[in-house]
Amino acid sequence: MPYRLRFFFDTGSGICLWAGDPATEARYGLAVAPQTLPLPPELLAEAERLIALWDTGIDWNDPGGPSPWTAEDTRRFQAQAEALLDQLRVALGPGFMVVDERQRA
Repeated sequence: MPYRLRFFFDTGSGICLWAGDPATEARYGLAVAPQTLPLPPELLAEAERLIALWDTGIDWNDPGGPSPWTAEDTRRFQAQAEALLDQLRVALGPGFMVVDERQRA
């Protein structure tokens, strides 16, 4: 039975992967640091880059206010996140199921 990972960005968490079942949580914890997974360094770097980029989509001086991102910024980020998701699925292989749980505007 593959480990189940949930893929979504949570502002300020530093994480984009979360345990999706009790077995995965027991092995990796609820918030799954990409560094704990069998991933190549360049993919780890890309995950870290996108997590940091996601955090620029909020105005930290007015968190409840509008995002500083334009519609194009959002589209660009979503395309990059989609590419990361695809790469994670390939790199992790059949031992993992990565479920896309991103919310889209």
